[in-house]
Amino acid sequence: MDLDELKKSMSTLDDVLARKNNDPIRFNTDMCNSAQSRIARQYRKNILMCGVLAVVFLLTGIGGVNEAIFPSGLKFFLSVYLGISALWYTYLYVRTKKIDILSDTPIETMNKVAGLRLSALSGEIVLAICLTVFFTLLLSHIWPLAHYIVWVICGALLVASIYSAVIMRRHIQDFKNLTSME
Repeated sequence: MDLDELKKSMSTLDDVLARKNNDPIRFNTDMCNSAQSRIARQYRKNILMCGVLAVVFLLTGIGGVNEAIFPSGLKFFLSVYLGISALWYTYLYVRTKKIDILSDTPIETMNKVAGLRLSALSGEIVLAICLTVFFTLLLSHIWPLAHYIVWVICGALLVASIYSAVIMRRHIQDFKNLTSME
């Protein structure tokens, strides 16, 4: 978060805290609802993707496909990781759907959104650490077999990281729009 965004967030918070009881806080319901639906749609995609890939890697681990390059132990690790990821995104999806802009009080809505943000951030950090462990094990296993494959995987990881940064910016904007006021 840069300094201008922080100043804007602080001024919004000051405005909310400075309001009197007779000045109601009103959310921009159209923007909030569209942000909520985009976040929920992203979580649904993640659930489906992680679930399908977990099954694929489990089956390839059981079948012993391409053991020389990608051992079954790593396939099982990846399968468990993706299964846990699917469950985590299901939890986030349910929490996202529980946010009701129209019927909840503004403080309840802000509390739910703050909890969702914290849960999403902590989950993404834990999942990123697990991915780092996985790729460390995979690359150290592949290095003696074929150096060029390691460089191809590293290039793909770089492209995936850049793509994730772009997607993350949109996701952060959706979380900001989840409590946008009129």
